[in-house]
Amino acid sequence: MSTIELNVQDMTCGTCVKHVTAALSPLAGVTAVEVDLQAGRVRVSGTPDSAALIAALDDAGYPAQLATPASAAPTAGKTGGCGGGCGCHG
Repeated sequence: MSTIELNVQDMTCGTCVKHVTAALSPLAGVTAVEVDLQAGRVRVSGTPDSAALIAALDDAGYPAQLATPASAAPTAGKTGGCGGGCGCHG
């Protein structure tokens, strides 16, 4: 089993977390999805295909990319709370 970490854009509220989790959970090889709303990161456990994860998030309205060690720091300015500019209002 492995873990893939993704930086995900446009997540700002609890509904976004639900949408991201729902987009990733049914994919082949996914055993667990953990969303860190404040950091804008998602950790997916299992044996998933990273391209499939990114495509599923993009289809759901949340652009994503593989996280790198340089991007491991939390994203400044992410405060949570939905102001209507997140992916769940698209």
